Amino acid sequence: MKSHYLILIFIIFVSGCSSVPSVKLEKENFDLLQTIKLEASPNDNSMLTAISTVEIQWTGVSYYFSATGSDGLGVRELALKFMEEHQISLNEIVQNQFIEKVHADNLNISFDSNSENKLVITLNVVVLGMVHGFSDEFNSRFNIAAQLFDSSGKIIWSYNAIPISPVAPGYSIKLKDLFSSKESMVKFLSAASEPIVQKLYDDFKRDLV
Repeated sequence: MKSHYLILIFIIFVSGCSSVPSVKLEKENFDLLQTIKLEASPNDNSMLTAISTVEIQWTGVSYYFSATGSDGLGVRELALKFMEEHQISLNEIVQNQFIEKVHADNLNISFDSNSENKLVITLNVVVLGMVHGFSDEFNSRFNIAAQLFDSSGKIIWSYNAIPISPVAPGYSIKLKDLFSSKESMVKFLSAASEPIVQKLYDDFKRDLV
């Protein structure tokens, strides 16, 4: 196993260890809610990290990717800059996927910013990792936790969705393609987050449908 995979596993699992223990959502507690206010933690893209030896240089026309040390941007720095410029939010991607799953199952709950009940979805870490060696091809893994609070502040559901494997087959992309457009990056990140959001949602709805 490559050393960067070991680092990736370490980041993913250590970040998940700090979460609170799982709390099963009881249907009788869920039925009392009616509405939920959805919140993100942290409310920015700061949880993004990259495992890479690649640096990026702007040539004036396009980005040049180099595996040698230089004064160019690192992958994380470029990704954060690109996401800010194109208004791409990791939290928004994950929240929209969760909301879509709730609607698809017609759960008896609605999302309301004024609700006294609160669902906090925390992106512990989002990793961009090289597929191998000095490759300019990357995949991404999400570690997502969530806590549901009722109006009294009591936690009635808590779960941490950790990826089973550090390798994400099917979600690989070359850096030049990742940064080619907003649509390309959103599609890549959405494909990478979908399985782990599904894992989170499966625990949420376990006794509800």
